[in-house]
Amino acid sequence: MSDPQLEICMTEHKGRGVFTREPIQRGRKVLTFQGRVLTTAELTEDLLAMQIDHDLWLCSDGALLDDCVNHSCEPNCGFVEGDLTLFALRSIQPNEEITWDYSTSISEPDWTLDCRCGAATCRGLVQAWGCLDASDRALLRPIALKYLRTAPT
Repeated sequence: MSDPQLEICMTEHKGRGVFTREPIQRGRKVLTFQGRVLTTAELTEDLLAMQIDHDLWLCSDGALLDDCVNHSCEPNCGFVEGDLTLFALRSIQPNEEITWDYSTSISEPDWTLDCRCGAATCRGLVQAWGCLDASDRALLRPIALKYLRTAPT
């Protein structure tokens, strides 16, 4: 099965976002994150970076499709297998934005981001894994990157 057709479009409150042009069934692979793997010491201000392990980051210049996938406190995608591939957590309708929970990848202490997801259960603040409530970590563990799933609670 081929990857779903995705496109970058502007959102009302979050800038660029990734949207599907076709229905995506629950459990289907949506996209795999790409980029260069760098250590924390190698990061520069001009890069977009996603933490993928305690001292490793997946980086790009912002030109990749996955750079535009936004956060949601009620994501429709997650890292079901613990690797860099997002899978649909539920059926996703055509023209719906693809989202994932940023807290499922980052463990950098004191990292936060004001949340603009608009979900009914919005936490208001996106936080690093270790700063989440134990109940939030338990809920997110099945869709987090592998290195966070085994992190102490």
